[in-house]
Amino acid sequence: MRSPVRLVLADDHTVLRVGLRAFFEEQTDPGFVVVGEAADGEQAIVLVESTHPELLLLDISMPGLGGLGTTIELRRRGLKVPILVLTQHAESVYLKRLLEAGANGYILKSARGEELLAAIRAVLSGGTYIEPSLASDFVSQALGEETATSVEDAFQKLTPREREVLKLVAEGLSNKEIAQSLDVAVKTVMAHRANLMDKLGIRNHSKLVQFAIKMGLVAVE
Repeated sequence: MRSPVRLVLADDHTVLRVGLRAFFEEQTDPGFVVVGEAADGEQAIVLVESTHPELLLLDISMPGLGGLGTTIELRRRGLKVPILVLTQHAESVYLKRLLEAGANGYILKSARGEELLAAIRAVLSGGTYIEPSLASDFVSQALGEETATSVEDAFQKLTPREREVLKLVAEGLSNKEIAQSLDVAVKTVMAHRANLMDKLGIRNHSKLVQFAIKMGLVAVE
């Protein structure tokens, strides 16, 4: 009988960690044992160094050091623990940044249990797991279908106020919250938002977030 796979869970939501621990405790062949839980990146690094897990299940957005910074720091220290990112961020730009930093897989929190187990098996076997819903965008980026020049040209079309609105949209603010932040009418925000989407040729929120991150308006935590 194989020994249980040793896991460290890093997520700032206690309820999620409790649920994941219960899920893993129910699994067999292989079994799993959670050797540590972290609420931020700094704690995750300490646990990886002290418990030597076979897998780190890592969230992106956490207080202090986020998932990207944690991945970078672990690799900088020469720690080769496989890292599977488990996140709510469904934008391929996050996936690209994490894989470039040294993560081994990326899966959404909305995934079913069997999908999570498949991702873990792929990572533990030395492979890379990519969230299926993001694979197409990721491959397109890897093939260079969108050049840096075209992205920069599109950004230059925006007025300073449209760039402000884009940043706040990407940060998750509603039209009303953006209006309050900029001290303008909601209708004005809606007009700016429509104009910038026309200029960029982007029609959905996820793509706006990707574009804002590419242009450095929003940091990947």
